[in-house]
Amino acid sequence: MEWKKLSKCAAIGGIAMLCAYASADTFIVELDGPSFVYGGLTDMDIDLTIETGDTVRWEWISGFHNVVSGFPGEPGEGTLFNSGSPTGDAGTFFEYTFLDNGTYGYHCEVHETIGMISSVTVIPAPASLIAMSPLGLAMCRRRR
Repeated sequence: MEWKKLSKCAAIGGIAMLCAYASADTFIVELDGPSFVYGGLTDMDIDLTIETGDTVRWEWISGFHNVVSGFPGEPGEGTLFNSGSPTGDAGTFFEYTFLDNGTYGYHCEVHETIGMISSVTVIPAPASLIAMSPLGLAMCRRRR
């Protein structure tokens, strides 16, 4: 009998996690000329805060670029994500889904010396807390 209740709680938790990722959003950052552009702002002026499970999609508008994780010269630069060799093909895109909280720098190797550097801040997704809601806890409460 206790295993059935435990299984029910595990199922609710699994559904909650799926819901968190099912509602994930995609944020588009354009690579235009020698700049990253988002929300009318460029490069380090960009204030992009997303939730865990969200995706950033970098889209090439003009110029010759790539997208590399980290700040220039930082240890581990390019190990989290790297769009590959620079390209000037408009319409090219690269996506990365962020699964962990934190602040992540990124840059274009071709234009890093003129400031084509930015970052994205990842915060916890509120939907991932659904299992801890009063409904979720009530469903897992032991009955006597």
